[in-house]
Amino acid sequence: MEYFVDTWLLIASIDREDEHHLRALRIGAHLRGASLVTHDAVLTEVLAYFCEEGPYARSLAVRAVRHAIVAYNVIPADRPIFLAALDRYAARPDKEYSLVDCMSMIVMEERGIHHVLSNDHHFAQAGFHLVNE
Repeated sequence: MEYFVDTWLLIASIDREDEHHLRALRIGAHLRGASLVTHDAVLTEVLAYFCEEGPYARSLAVRAVRHAIVAYNVIPADRPIFLAALDRYAARPDKEYSLVDCMSMIVMEERGIHHVLSNDHHFAQAGFHLVNE
């Protein structure tokens, strides 16, 4: 079974001050060896989150992203995924999905992934199973 790695898990794993840090580490340890999938825009979001947190936090984020590139199946954020996500974003003005969330949902649907390592209720709204415990 494949699991989708959302921004939440990576940020919480990196940031020792994050209220979900220990939970994220437990999830990571529990799923060691599982097939993990994410995409470039999630990794971009992680780096953007830490861009103003100082050199040490930035270096941790860079190390985590480099690890993800090797350890996960990282799907390129190409034009077809972007356009499909843009269509979803435009079609759901009643939802607060970010464009990155929409990209993640497209990737998950294309790969038949139902479980997402996230605490973002938008994925549950879209019918995915949140794995955050």
